[in-house]
Amino acid sequence: MRLAFFYGLLITASLTACNSYTSEYIPIEKIGMHPNGTVFTGMQSCNQCHLDIVTAHKQTAHWLTSSKINSATVIPFLNSDKNYFDLKDQTRLSFSIKNDTLFQEAYRRPYKSPFFTKSIDINIGSGTKIGNSFLSWEENSLFQLQGSYYKPNSKWINSPGYPSFFQPKRPIFPRCLECHTTFSQSENWQSAIPTNRYNKENIVFGIDCQRCHGPVVDHVKHHRKNPIDSVGRKILSYKNFTQQQRIDMCALCHSGVGKNINQAAFSFTPGDALKNYLATQTNNEPDVHSNQVGLLKMSQCFIKSEGMDCMTCHDPHSNERNNVIKFNSRCIECHPSQQHTSLLPENTWDCVKCHMPMKASKIMKIEINSDSISQVLVRTHKIAIYKE
Repeated sequence: MRLAFFYGLLITASLTACNSYTSEYIPIEKIGMHPNGTVFTGMQSCNQCHLDIVTAHKQTAHWLTSSKINSATVIPFLNSDKNYFDLKDQTRLSFSIKNDTLFQEAYRRPYKSPFFTKSIDINIGSGTKIGNSFLSWEENSLFQLQGSYYKPNSKWINSPGYPSFFQPKRPIFPRCLECHTTFSQSENWQSAIPTNRYNKENIVFGIDCQRCHGPVVDHVKHHRKNPIDSVGRKILSYKNFTQQQRIDMCALCHSGVGKNINQAAFSFTPGDALKNYLATQTNNEPDVHSNQVGLLKMSQCFIKSEGMDCMTCHDPHSNERNNVIKFNSRCIECHPSQQHTSLLPENTWDCVKCHMPMKASKIMKIEINSDSISQVLVRTHKIAIYKE
């Protein structure tokens, strides 16, 4: 009886210590390893104590920002009305699936036999706002292909930044993957000199727990051995970070393209000073597409706040896209009785629509049709009063 009571107490304590729980035992599986010794494990290792967070995070743009292509993931892309598009030089880029592999093929009139064929191996982009771009392996070298999928109208288009004529591929350097994967090992991983050659078996896709909380293996092992311990051990906690440290973690990927300085990509870890790793945009106004942190820092809300950071408004564990009520409630927490001199009646409670309007990106432009270039509209993170 005493033994049964003890085990019952143990289970109750472990349930209390966790924010959610699953009784399923999931082994710690190594899915990648940094040459410096850091082991990356699958997020399922976190399920036992953080099931709700893991489940929610798998719906976020962070987690969906990169993945391997498989037969299940290609179906949405091939359900469009037209699985090809034409360039100005009359090259036709066509997309099809063969033996569970997605291919991009290039044709010239009369479009009978392709003169260029590449498999599509990696999906980049969550597909929740603009769409998806695709990467292809050539031995150990990684390239972006010319065709992208534009989500708003379900069409294949010329990849952003590509010319309006056929250009087979462009190299993908570590700085690109630093924002789209949790870890990718380049062949010269210790060097700041960029290369597009990788250890293709040592890539951890998506942005997972370890990217922001550091290594989790010791944390998981500790709490499996000590289920009564309700304090998170051997893990980085953001509540212990300074405001600048919290912002730097987000700014690694949300302060513009940037350039790695002094140290190689994937050298930065949570808590580091980003200025020692990355040179970001300093001239002109930051662009709305990629430099959300730069725009936030120009906002009076940020300037006049002692502790505001990205997570003041965003929960990185949850998919909050289009949740107007939640975002506006966060504005109202700091501005409960704000007086307006002029206000459109239909926008009475929509702070975001007026004070963070959609703006055209100066650097992100897409060629939806071969005869037109369109600017991408992105919500600005410069919180301000806009006369328009």
